[in-house]
Amino acid sequence: MEDEAFIALELEDMLRDAGFDIAAVFSSCVDALEWFRGSSPDIVVMDIGLADGDCVRIATLLDARNIPFVVHSASYANSGFHDPIFLQGTWVAKPASPSELRNAIHASLAMANGDDVSWSAEAR
Repeated sequence: MEDEAFIALELEDMLRDAGFDIAAVFSSCVDALEWFRGSSPDIVVMDIGLADGDCVRIATLLDARNIPFVVHSASYANSGFHDPIFLQGTWVAKPASPSELRNAIHASLAMANGDDVSWSAEAR
């Protein structure tokens, strides 16, 4: 979920190169919420704000459905300029290297599955 076209394309390529399948890419909350009505991804990579506003409803939905998410934002987790629901996700500041994003995704998936994630700190 990214509203900047260049960043969205770069992320999509980066994630595909890392071996992930991309189910969908959204630049608006409305489109993403509509898609989530019938779909349940393994994980979501999201910016906290899209073209039509902040993604609080989406983060709340993901949290309620126990779908892990990675917040990929120029804002920092401890900035205080965002809704606390986003702290339920794993934060990766923009710009991020492919390995940072990949490690965050793997760690988020492992935590969601109740696995030991101590390896992720070493991988960074």
